Amino acid sequence: MDVTYPYDRELYSRLFLNCSQRQSLVMLAEREPLAYQLLHRCMVSTDEILRQIVREQRPKYSFESGLLHRDDLANIGIVAEEAAFDTYAEARGLLLDVVAQEGYAILVGDVFYWPHCPEYTNQHLMHTIVLKGYDEDTARWSLIDDNPASLLCAYTYPEEVIAAGFDNNELRRVRYFTTKDFDASQAAAASRGAFAGQLDRYEDGLTLFSGVGELIACPWIAPERVVFLLHDAFSLYQGSRAGLLEYVRRTLDDARAEELLTSIVRQSADVRNQLLLGKVTGSLDADRTAAACLVLKEAEEELLPRLRAAAGERA
Repeated sequence: MDVTYPYDRELYSRLFLNCSQRQSLVMLAEREPLAYQLLHRCMVSTDEILRQIVREQRPKYSFESGLLHRDDLANIGIVAEEAAFDTYAEARGLLLDVVAQEGYAILVGDVFYWPHCPEYTNQHLMHTIVLKGYDEDTARWSLIDDNPASLLCAYTYPEEVIAAGFDNNELRRVRYFTTKDFDASQAAAASRGAFAGQLDRYEDGLTLFSGVGELIACPWIAPERVVFLLHDAFSLYQGSRAGLLEYVRRTLDDARAEELLTSIVRQSADVRNQLLLGKVTGSLDADRTAAACLVLKEAEEELLPRLRAAAGERA
């Protein structure tokens, strides 16, 4: 039975975050109380979700949002580092040092070699794991990674298992974060200023909502493919607004914005569940889905000016 790692499962879910982003944020939040300030990047436009996921048909884990931007990290005294190696043997010294000093390191490897992964011995796929500690007596690493249900769990493996996943991966990287002193009040002001600037530049035609009926009825894409893409799109949307809700709740003073975002998260989950049911059964109630999307469109139209006003007052 998997041992679930303690973390905020709703906020740091795989709906919006890819494996490396989720692992990084969970580790950063444990060590830096102001890590929530990074979440203003969750304000991604639905036009961008539509472009990347539906029109370009990118995998959900490849969605580009700007999350963990170096400037955002620097505001709260965090520096992202990455080192490349040819072999695990070469990376080992850095891994041990970083884990000893920072408490963890993120290793890029291949799921084919890691027994807890669904693709174990069946599929080669690049993935990241969090190394948390090394036991010299047993030569075993303790680590954190997704289980098949996408929950972060704790595992331990012999060192040779970790080495195999690293050595046989196309990209052999070690990622970690270092910290430096910073001024908390300056960090808060920088975060609010960045969010205000982001909102000033923000544009969203909300076509994902208004055009969902046409997408479902599109004769040029197989219906099951459309439902698959839309499910990914609304997963990203739901997860992004859950992260944005946390940022707004802790940064801005606007109860109505929080109320709108809470409703958006709930309503988008309903749409995602409808699409999931459509994936499983092969049948989707297009009218119900389109109607739910129009509710989301109205909420987004009310939310944006409220956020701009609230962020502008605090910036």
